[in-house]
Amino acid sequence: MDEKKWLGSDLVFDIDANEISECQESGKYVQMKFCRKCGFYIQQLDVKSCPQCGEELSKFEHIEPECINIAKEHVAKLIDILENDLGFTKIITTFSGHRGFHVIVELGEPYSYMSPDERREIVSYIKVDDYQLKAFIDQIIKKSKKYVVLPPRVTDGGIRRRIARYLANYVDEEIREFIMGSKSVLNFEVAQKVYEYLIQHLNDVAKAISVCIDAKVTIDITHLIRVSNSVNGKTGWRVIQINNADVYAFELSPHNLSASDVKLKIRFLTSIPRVTVIDEEFSFKKGEEASLEYPYASYFVYKGLASIVNVVR
Repeated sequence: MDEKKWLGSDLVFDIDANEISECQESGKYVQMKFCRKCGFYIQQLDVKSCPQCGEELSKFEHIEPECINIAKEHVAKLIDILENDLGFTKIITTFSGHRGFHVIVELGEPYSYMSPDERREIVSYIKVDDYQLKAFIDQIIKKSKKYVVLPPRVTDGGIRRRIARYLANYVDEEIREFIMGSKSVLNFEVAQKVYEYLIQHLNDVAKAISVCIDAKVTIDITHLIRVSNSVNGKTGWRVIQINNADVYAFELSPHNLSASDVKLKIRFLTSIPRVTVIDEEFSFKKGEEASLEYPYASYFVYKGLASIVNVVR
């Protein structure tokens, strides 16, 4: 063990839809606890044991497919930052086989030897933490005491570039042309209005340009990441590499989540509320049996909600 040596690590990002506030606030994130023995279920997550039989309750978490689309937006923002702000080019993107995406930046020397503290700085920049935001605002306020404060432009780079891209969606054509770089001059009064708008909507701006990444995954230089084409143990679905990191081209479908064309006859151990899995809606009662294509059946089995009766070919 003493002879082992760290040979460096790639830069890894994990984006899970259930951690994104838009998904949580949309009501598309389902959580409940259920009893594998008697089938009791409850949506109160603080209950630990079954009130009917005393068995320990298991937890079921489910996100609707719409949340995967929300996660795509964050992946696209992340890749934009990695390419245009940080200059990385070797980027691999995969669907994790569950509820989100992995983005891996393949690093060569010396960047592969970045320490956890250095990786934490990258996380801070991508998530736009309070320190990053305060530094930007302090800079604006300091300049405004001496100069006319012009809106950020996409040619500025860094945090200013990201803010400019957001502002371009909420301003009139004259300001948009300046922000996007096609116009070089902006009226004083107009510039002040943009500055005031930015200050008033600072929280919205910060939320819009931030990316919901799991900081622990990126900072940890020993973190393991799922290999493409492996099977996720929480769903039975395949980990899928996305061509050219084009996340918008990826769609959930039963055909690409599994190479198996068999059906499984399963029996439900508990009742479940109506949920959408991949592209189909389901709702079952305890003890009910159903023959489903593998990707649907495996989801319920791997989540612990059902058991396999037999294989249907």
